[in-house]
Amino acid sequence: MTLRDMFVTALENLGRRKVRTILTSTGVIVGILTIVTMVSLGVGVQSEVRAQFAALGLENLYVSPKEDGESDFFTRYSTPERSNPITPTVISEWERLPGVVGVVPAISLAGVNSAIEWPDGKIRSVTVRGPQVFMTNPFQRPASVVLGRIVVEQPGEVVVAQGAIPEGMRAEDLVGSSITIMLRSPRGESERFALRVVGVSNDQRTSVETSAVDMAAMKAWWFNTPNYLESQGYDTVMIRTNDVRVASQLLPTFRDAGFEVQSLELILDTANRVFALINVMLSSIGGLALFVASLGIINTMIMAIYERTREIGTLKAIGASRSDIRNLFMIEAGMIGALGGVVGIIGGWLLGILLNHAINWYIAYEDLPIEATFFVTPWWLALAALVFAALIGVVAGLYPAARAARLDPLVALRYE
Repeated sequence: MTLRDMFVTALENLGRRKVRTILTSTGVIVGILTIVTMVSLGVGVQSEVRAQFAALGLENLYVSPKEDGESDFFTRYSTPERSNPITPTVISEWERLPGVVGVVPAISLAGVNSAIEWPDGKIRSVTVRGPQVFMTNPFQRPASVVLGRIVVEQPGEVVVAQGAIPEGMRAEDLVGSSITIMLRSPRGESERFALRVVGVSNDQRTSVETSAVDMAAMKAWWFNTPNYLESQGYDTVMIRTNDVRVASQLLPTFRDAGFEVQSLELILDTANRVFALINVMLSSIGGLALFVASLGIINTMIMAIYERTREIGTLKAIGASRSDIRNLFMIEAGMIGALGGVVGIIGGWLLGILLNHAINWYIAYEDLPIEATFFVTPWWLALAALVFAALIGVVAGLYPAARAARLDPLVALRYE
C-alpha cells in the first residue's frame, strides 16, 4: 500500500463511525483547548510585561550606594553611613563614561515627616517625591498634566498631585503660586521650604514632586548635615545609556566598585524564567486531559480492530504487509488527534478573544490603571499544539496498530 492509499483508507474508516470519531476526539479537543488557553494567557502577560519594561527603558541602570549599617527604628533618624557616596563629583565622572547619554540623580525622603502648609493655616501630610523617571512599576500609568507642566526643570519648582489639593481650592489658582513644604523632626523642630508650583498632575496620591537639589536641602536639615551631598551623596542615580549592551557592560563595573545596581533587563530576565515555569504548570493541566484522551483513542482503535478483523485479513491476503497494517491504524489514530487539535486550537483562540473582551470591559468598568491584552495565541503555539495533538494520537495508536499487525490472516478471514 502506498502512503496515499493509507491516508484515503484511514479517512474512509473514520467516516464510517462519525459519532464515535467525534466523541473520541472530544478529549483531545478539551486538552488542546486548555493548553492553548492557559499558555496564551502566560504568553500575553509575558509580552505585556516585556513591552512595559521596554517602554520604561531596558538600557537604564539604577545605581545606589551601599549602607554600611542596617537601618532600624533607632537609626532611621541618624545620618546614613556610606563608604562610597554618590557625590556630585562622582556624577560628573559617570557622565563622561562612554555610551552614557544622561545621569539623573535622586534623593529619597522615605521616613521624613513632611507636610504642606497651606495659606489658610491648614497642614496636610504629603509625600515628597523625585521625578517620574524613577517610576519602575510597569502596570502603573504615568501621571499626566492637568495644568501647567509636570516636569521639574530647575530647583525651587514643584508639581502638585491632584490628590494633595484640599477641597475648595482650584488647580487654576494654585499654578504659579508658592506653597510651603514643612518638615517636622522627632524633636519637635520644624523647617519650611517655599516652592513655586509649576503644574498639577492627575495623580490621586497625596504627593508632590520636586528637584533632587531641593530634596537634598530638606534631607540636609533633617540630618543636620549642611554638606549632605558632599558627605552622603545621592540615594539613587539613574544612568541612561544608548544601548542595552552598554548597560550590560557597565553593570559589573559599578558592582565591582561597591555599588548596588538594578537593571530592568535583569528583572525582565528573572520574570521570563518565572513565566516559563508558569507556562509549564499551566500546560500540565491540559496534559492531564490529553492523557485521558489518549486512553479513549486506544479504546476506539481496539474496538476498530474487532470490527474490521475480516478487513485486516483481506488486506493481508492481497499482499498488505504487517508494516502497512500498523501504519494504517497509526495514521487513523493520528488523524483523530489532529482533528481534536485543530478544533481545540480554534476553540482556545476564540475563548482567548472572548476573555480579552470580558477582562477589558471589567477594567474599563472599574477604571483600573491597566491596558493590556492578556490572551495572545502566537503561530508557534498553534503549530506546536497541532503537532502535539497528532503525536498524542500516534502514540496512543501504537499498541492497537501493533495488535492489528500481528493478526493471522487465515484466522482473520474465518472471524465472524
